[in-house]
Amino acid sequence: MKIALTIQYNGLHFHGFQRQTGERSVQEEIENILKIYFRSNVRIHCAGRTDSGVHSAGQVIHFEINESDLLFRTKDVSSQSNINLSLPHKSSNPHIHKFEMHIDRMIYNLNCILPKDISIIYGNIVPDDFHARFSCQSREYIYGIITSKYRMAMYQNNHLWIRYPVDLDSMRQAAEYLIGEHDFASFTKNIYKVTNEITIRRVDKIYIIPKDSFLYFYFHGSGFLHNMIRIITGTLLLVGRGDITPFEVQNILKSQNRVNAGNTLPAFPLVFLNARYRDYQTPHELIPYYEMLGL
Repeated sequence: MKIALTIQYNGLHFHGFQRQTGERSVQEEIENILKIYFRSNVRIHCAGRTDSGVHSAGQVIHFEINESDLLFRTKDVSSQSNINLSLPHKSSNPHIHKFEMHIDRMIYNLNCILPKDISIIYGNIVPDDFHARFSCQSREYIYGIITSKYRMAMYQNNHLWIRYPVDLDSMRQAAEYLIGEHDFASFTKNIYKVTNEITIRRVDKIYIIPKDSFLYFYFHGSGFLHNMIRIITGTLLLVGRGDITPFEVQNILKSQNRVNAGNTLPAFPLVFLNARYRDYQTPHELIPYYEMLGL
């Protein structure tokens, strides 16, 4: 049996998603809890590995367990009438529907023992050929910026504060040059070019959304290279404050040379928003950015 889960985490105290020796990671924390819960080793796979400090509002993972293990660990589900087991989107597939209450009970149980900076917000049975990374059709990210006159301590761990005005129209014009399938070598670590790795990606949407004293950069595409969103956002901010023209972004893209693009912005304002699949979708109402930004 294969199960997919949508997880949120505050990346501040994690050294990225992927398990790393001697460092705290999201993968290690979840796998340790699953081992305790199912009393056997469970390996998880994710839609996209995030760097140190990056947050998640809708990361997707999957793992495999025996059907009997799920039923045994959630055998008391029918007696838990005092717990609000919410099923926002019931499946029409009879096989999946049979296990929905058990999945919901499992999520409740796991959230009770996970560390406070990780939570599961949704989950379901997925087909045997599902893979959180390789079945993913597109991924979405948000980069958050504060544009207020004075810094705001409440948001210092998840937004970047800038102290200069920016021209939204110029940034949006520049972003148009990045839409489509391109070689994004200029917007990732130079090592990719040195080692001849593929740096072609498809970007479907870049929205730049002002919201009161905040500015959000929304990215939607097939996948993103290491640091790609942080470098693109840094480059668009150069356009926004008039250091370069929108047209120069097209030249930067064509140059395939990292030194021509803007700075790599910090990781902490970056949020993995969602991953989209044919066979699994996280309800948008569980991810507040959609309603807040009108996506």
